[in-house]
Amino acid sequence: MMRLKHFIVLTAFITINCTIVAQTTGNEFDAPTPLDPVKVNASIESTEDSTIKTLIFNATILEGYHIYAYVSPQDPYIQSKLELELPEGVTSFGELQTPTPTAYPGKGELYVHTGTIQFKQQIKVASNYNNNVIKCGLFYQTCNTNICLPPTQKDVLLTLKN
Repeated sequence: MMRLKHFIVLTAFITINCTIVAQTTGNEFDAPTPLDPVKVNASIESTEDSTIKTLIFNATILEGYHIYAYVSPQDPYIQSKLELELPEGVTSFGELQTPTPTAYPGKGELYVHTGTIQFKQQIKVASNYNNNVIKCGLFYQTCNTNICLPPTQKDVLLTLKN
């Protein structure tokens, strides 16, 4: 009977370890759950210059869980990474603004993100861009004090409007 329970838990983890693509238009997103402890959302904000936009990527991490901001080479965890796929005619510029990480207690050079975090990236839009869809995603590993889930990538597709 005990083996069956472990099999069911493992099956749930395998289901979580997939790329999730979500189309989003606003800043609201579902609350995280123990089976899906990280929820993501993204938006594009206009600036005074019509060719400059700010891409904002949000993640909410369930209380008691964390994702890794920095992992030393000695640690077995997987560091989070924000990935952008920009269409032709759209370029990023300036540094990616990242949330301030927290040192993980007792782990030396291990830093994590908890709670609600936000990444920001400035983008420049050429007047003749062709494709108006931006794909942004977060690759991460989620852990709590008892377990680490398999690495996951969550993507959001955004429609770029003039």
